[in-house]
Amino acid sequence: MYRHILIPTDGSKLAERGVVHGLALAKFVGAKVSAIYVVEPLLAVTGDFASVLDRVANAAKEAGVSCGTIQVENVLPHEAIVAAAKDKGCDLIVMSSHGHSGLSAIVLGSVTNKVLAHTKTPVLVCQ
Repeated sequence: MYRHILIPTDGSKLAERGVVHGLALAKFVGAKVSAIYVVEPLLAVTGDFASVLDRVANAAKEAGVSCGTIQVENVLPHEAIVAAAKDKGCDLIVMSSHGHSGLSAIVLGSVTNKVLAHTKTPVLVCQ
């Protein structure tokens, strides 16, 4: 079924739903996981992003799931997610329906919607 699942996260509580579901699915089907975090410019300056991927990697380790991490800067989040899925050969993207985007999501459209519009990889959206 699925062999390699990409799990995007922005470190928010809402994104955690996608992480938890993605790891559970990976464990169930015996897939490996790649977690991706796209660093926003302000966070790149402050360095407040380091623990986001560590939390996913630790949760994967506890679940017994093989997990690699990807950190990307200076790229639009949806573009980074779509590119990572293609580059890593992922056969599923598991992500939450919303993240940190807030007001910008209303104006520009959510990252999830943009991923759905631009990827050829199946996407499982967690509410």
